Amino acid sequence: MFLPEETDDRIIALLQENAELSYRELGARLQLNESTVRKRILALRKKGIIRRFIVDVDAVKLGYKSNVMLGIDADPSKIMEVGSKLAAIPEARFVFSTSGENDFQVIVWARSRETIARIVDQVSSIQGVVRVMPNFVLERLK
Repeated sequence: MFLPEETDDRIIALLQENAELSYRELGARLQLNESTVRKRILALRKKGIIRRFIVDVDAVKLGYKSNVMLGIDADPSKIMEVGSKLAAIPEARFVFSTSGENDFQVIVWARSRETIARIVDQVSSIQGVVRVMPNFVLERLK
């Protein structure tokens, strides 16, 4: 028998592989009752551990041929303002505040390199942005 935390970890791992699994399928794979799985998932959602189920999109197949990660540094006094403006850019699919080499990492999907150039110019013009470092995504491995 697994502890509730171990059960939660196993449920989360399976949902990360395939969020379309039904409670019944999860239960069968985990050798748990369907109602136990349902209760554990509801508890995880109530605690905010599972916030939502997401769709894993192949951006290239949608026509977004240029995908780039922007490393962005900002003036420390403008961090919040810069983050809000980055999040408002429609092509920015993910915006992360980070503690690493850059203040922000932004993942952008674009249909062309010209669009990427426009977005880099747009980001560079945000008051408080100090540096923008584009890194093109060559291949998604996971």
